[in-house]
Amino acid sequence: MKRLCLAIMAALMVGVLSLPAQEKVPLIVFDGQTKNFGKVYEGEILKHVFKFSNKGTATLEILKVEPS
Repeated sequence: MKRLCLAIMAALMVGVLSLPAQEKVPLIVFDGQTKNFGKVYEGEILKHVFKFSNKGTATLEILKVEPS
């Protein structure tokens, strides 16, 4: 009985140790990805704020932003 318990404990330890560690990664989630301004006249100044949040488990770093 003692050997059986030791064997089960050893198997559980190997199983736990072999589980991959969950990697911490950032995950950016936008409320919306496009904005339609409709008909725009020359000279108008348009502005829109794209709201986003980090739903990941690591710090989100925004290193570069480019308009499309």
